[in-house]
Amino acid sequence: MSGLVLYGVALFFALSAWHFARGRRTNPRAIARYSCYATALLAAALLLLAPPTVQAADRLHRLGIAPALPVLLGDTLRIGAACAIRLLAGVLRDPELPRRAVRRQLALLAGVLGVRAVLFVAAAPGLDASDLTAAPSTGARLALAGYTAAGVLYLAYCLTALLRQLARLARAAAPGRQRSGLRLLTLSLVAGLLWNAWGVDDVVQAAATGTQAGAEDALCGVLGLLCVALLATGLGTTVWPAAHAAVRGWLRAHRRYRALAPLWRDLHTVLPEIALAPASRLPLLPPRDPQFALYRRIIEIHDARLILRQHLDPRTPRWLAAATSRFPPSAARADATAEAAALAAALERAAAGVRPNPDTPRTAPAAEPPHALGPDLESEADHLAHLTRVYATCPAVAEVRARARAAAPSPSAPDPDPVASPVR
Repeated sequence: MSGLVLYGVALFFALSAWHFARGRRTNPRAIARYSCYATALLAAALLLLAPPTVQAADRLHRLGIAPALPVLLGDTLRIGAACAIRLLAGVLRDPELPRRAVRRQLALLAGVLGVRAVLFVAAAPGLDASDLTAAPSTGARLALAGYTAAGVLYLAYCLTALLRQLARLARAAAPGRQRSGLRLLTLSLVAGLLWNAWGVDDVVQAAATGTQAGAEDALCGVLGLLCVALLATGLGTTVWPAAHAAVRGWLRAHRRYRALAPLWRDLHTVLPEIALAPASRLPLLPPRDPQFALYRRIIEIHDARLILRQHLDPRTPRWLAAATSRFPPSAARADATAEAAALAAALERAAAGVRPNPDTPRTAPAAEPPHALGPDLESEADHLAHLTRVYATCPAVAEVRARARAAAPSPSAPDPDPVASPVR
């Protein structure tokens, strides 16, 4: 496969790892954990072993770094992914995989990596374009061949173990999408075993010429594409529908979260105490859990509205009537305009530091129209997003805000008006 194709495959594995990582947080099962490890390590290995990356690494000798070192690192990551595949096969067979079985597989991995490291050093390989070349001696050629053979055999061992478990699950699954997906994944492993078996050609070539080709021949490329295509189709049948729904929900919650930002920012500036907890991330980064962040932002906005009850100005309806005579809102925006104007006026009085009169009655209904909470989080978020747009863009609301700012008494004076009304 060409370098660009390998980068695309690496991106596919990276997205799969991200999905499995999310599943691991919501449902910490070993299957999701080892699937995440395997796909993440494969993505990293493909990025390092792609011919353009290997050719770029040829310049490392100018920095005093062995140019073949990225190839060793990429092969090591691939072997690590194979170990994760083997452990995945184990938990598919026994969800409560004993720790001694895990330790046994990790010990085998350490042994394989140790043997390959020794053979790699003995081969003292260099780079010729994207090809790995051993030192000019028979021992170096055999060491390079052994290094390649150890990787081919270990990968075949791991893929065979997972193939057996997937074939068993496919036979036991009921007819439907899940069985089809498992069969496609099984076929992808068959193609992967054939793709890996073609590595025997690299072993023979390394022993005979001391060279391990970085670029794949036509048949090897076809087998690789077939393996990836079947794998993508199998995951698309069994895993990606849920992943697509999760991504779509994440984007929808993030979009609503951002839509509330203008109103929340003004409220938080005047009333910083509404923040439930300080942010533990950079401001420009999206929240890791936008659904929870959206829920928290809605709560904070409603907390601010409760605090602003004591700052509502009964003159707001009169100011709003004058403003809407100049800037009449549409019918769809009429209620939101009245609600946003009352919030803007109360916020200006709070920002001016007006001390409300504690004896002021809270029963007058005219300062702000009542708003009933939505039946669920999404409808309430949509309402507040609409309110935020009106609050930030409506000229009538801007005029009410300006009048409230001009009419606000001094901060030390109590609220002179004996009538105020609750936000909710």
